[in-house]
Order: sequence, then structure tokens, then C-alpha cells
Amino acid sequence: MDDYGYGEAERLTYDTVLAFARDRVAPGAAERDRTSAFDYGLYRELGALGVPGMLYPEAVGGTNASTLAFCLALEAISRVDMSLGWVLWVGAGGARSLMRGSEEQVAAWRERYVLPMVAGETVSAGGITEPDAGSDTAGIRTKAVRDGDEWVLDGSKIFISNAGLEHCAFVTALARTEDGFGLFVVPTGTPGYTMGPPLRKMGLHSADTRELSFADCRIPAYHLLGSGGSGRQQVVGAGFALTRVYLASQALGLAGECFDLSLEHARARVAFKRKIGQFQHVQAMLVDMYLGLETGRLLRDRAARMSDARAPYIKEAALAKLHCTEMAKRAADSAVQIFGGLGYMDDTPASRYYRDIRAATIAEGTSEIQKHIIAREIGALG
Repeated sequence: MDDYGYGEAERLTYDTVLAFARDRVAPGAAERDRTSAFDYGLYRELGALGVPGMLYPEAVGGTNASTLAFCLALEAISRVDMSLGWVLWVGAGGARSLMRGSEEQVAAWRERYVLPMVAGETVSAGGITEPDAGSDTAGIRTKAVRDGDEWVLDGSKIFISNAGLEHCAFVTALARTEDGFGLFVVPTGTPGYTMGPPLRKMGLHSADTRELSFADCRIPAYHLLGSGGSGRQQVVGAGFALTRVYLASQALGLAGECFDLSLEHARARVAFKRKIGQFQHVQAMLVDMYLGLETGRLLRDRAARMSDARAPYIKEAALAKLHCTEMAKRAADSAVQIFGGLGYMDDTPASRYYRDIRAATIAEGTSEIQKHIIAREIGALG
């Protein structure tokens, strides 16, 4: 990696995780994509490397690394398997939600949820999206009603990552309450909480995606995170900003691999008695990919560093997410084009990358929503 002003710890993180990804993750990525299988062994190995616990304090087994360092780890993994990276940031994020709870909540969940999640033994899911409420979180219909020392949830969620994985410990479900919205911890196996079969997707085949249902689902009162009706603010504000930077990091990784593979192919492939890299149209595609990568890294790094500095970064996160995911989508398309017929075959990574990246411009707020956020933040709405 070129010098982008990263510290020693950040460089070591990227190099270590990339070496692991090349050695352990890449060999089986195509087969996992073909069979839609998730490899728990690989996730546990990531746990042994300390990756799921990077953003957590040492008191719970974490390494207290920077947001940027975790983003570099995500980027490295996503160069070879975007599905695994997706499961990682979704799965490790649940413990962060728990750590923002009260002292009593953290104490209650420490042994059962936090420590295993930080160690890579379990994952979590985030239950936000509904059939009639995607980017418009204000349209959520799932309801939570207080009944004595319990909350009762009724409603449904869709396109939820990780919930059906064998070691998913809980889902954090956003639900409408009497005074706003609440974010609730719903343990897997709770009566009234059920899920449908795995949804068939265009890409990200080895990342589990389900529809969830809550019918008279009762959880203890202390499973409400935060106070009053602040659940939506927890998600829409700092929550979405962070996950958008994570997705930007995944996109950088995938686009970087698309560029490297395309450049290698352009140097080796001969057509009309010339290396195809000597044709101007191929050169233009490679230059556009490289320019997009360089610009995206600056945007992603700025947003991650602002997160580490605890500065407001909603606009910067939206810029990074918008640019990096759209750029990676174009890069994957160019990779397929440069590889030609081979790029259309599932035997080559370009085909998988083309399918996998398509979700990134939709998840965590569509590209259109990112443009609206940016317009609002720069004062264009008046």
C-alpha cells in the first residue's frame, strides 16, 4: 500500500489482515459463493486475530483500535470476499450497541453477549428495514408496547443480515413506541421471534439474509437501549454514519482488487498482436478506476478520522459512501469488460465482484438518499 499517512498500527493491521485474507479466505471464496455457505471457522480465525474486537476496550477483550484501522481491516477482507466483510461489520456492531447501554445493562450482557461477540464466537443482526420502510426509517411499523416489566413486539423486518446464522446471538430491532422509536435487544430463540428461509440474492451469497417476524414477542424491560423514544436517533445519526464508512471501506477493497486484476490482465492479454493495455479504451477504464480509488480513499479516510476525533461527520460519511460504492460498481463493470468473455464466467472473481457490489449502493441508505443528505448538509435545501 502507498503512503497515505497511516500510522504503524494501521499499516500493520492492513498487512496482517490482507495476508490472512489471501492465505485463508480467498481459496474457498468462489465455492462459498456457489453453495451460499458461511464458514464459521474463518470467522473464528478472524476472532483469534482480534479483528471483531478491534473497536472495543481491552476490558472486554478488545484492542481499542481506531475506526480507521478497523476500516482498513474491512477493506483488506473485502478484496477477496465481500460477504465475509459484510458479516463482520454487521456481526460485530451489535456489541457496540450493547456497550452504549447503562452500566446495569452492560453488566447483564457482558458474559452472555459482549465477550463472545468481541472474540468472534458469535455475531448479531440489525433489524431496521421493513417491507414498507427502507431508507425511510420514519415509516417503520413494528410496534413495541410496554406491559409491566416486559416489552411486547409485533411486526416484521426484511433483508436482515446475519439473523439466520447459527451463532447469531440477538437482533437489535427498531420499533415504534408510545413516545417515538425504541431500539430493542431480542435474543435468538425468544418465543414469538421467528424468521423465514434464506432469501435468494443477486450477490453476497455466503452472507445470510432473512425476513424476521415478531408476534407477541416478549422481552425484559431492560432490553430497551437508550432512553425514551431515542431509538431512531441512535440509528439514523451516528449509527448510519459509521456503517456507511464501513461500506465505503468494503467498496474500496473490492474496487482495488478489480483494478489490480484488470491491470494484470491488460498487461498479459494479447489481441490484434498487441497487449490490450495498449488500447486507449482499456487505458481509459484503468485510469478511471485508479482515479476513483485514490479519491475514494481520501474521502473514506477523512470520515474515519473524524469518527475517531468524535467530530460530526454525517456529511463526510455520506460523501464516502456515495463515491466509493458507485465507484466500485463502475470498477466491477469495467473489470468484467476488460476480461471479456472470461469476466462473464463465474470461474473468474470479476463476475462475483460485479454481483456482490450491487448491494452496496442500496444498503445503509441508497445513493439517492446520500445525495439528499449531502445537499441538506451543504445548505442546498434552503
